[in-house]
Parts: sequence; structure tokens; C-alpha cells
Amino acid sequence: MNDRLPHEKGFHVSWDQIHRDARALAWRLDGRGPMDGGWKAIVAITRGGMAPAMIIAR
Repeated sequence: MNDRLPHEKGFHVSWDQIHRDARALAWRLDGRGPMDGGWKAIVAITRGGMAPAMIIAR
């Protein structure tokens, strides 16, 4: 019998997928910032959102 709860199934994402999706998001956000197309900051949730935020910031 499986002792895992429904929310513990997991959703695994590879580093290649993270890089691809973060770059795609950065490309879509480029030039669409609130201040003449520029962004001042990126806010990330540290429980899984820090790596994509670093890729986008770079």
C-alpha cells in the first residue's frame, strides 16, 4: 500500500526544463516592464522559486 498523501506525489522538473522555461519567461518579460520597459526588482519565493528567479535576473 502506498503511504504517501496526495500532495506528496511530487512534480519533478529537470534543470533543462527550468532553464528553458525561465529563459522563455525572461524573453516574454523583456521590454514589458512598468518603467519604460525596464524592471527594478524580481521577487521570488525561496521554496523552489529562487533558481528560476536567478536565471531570469541574469
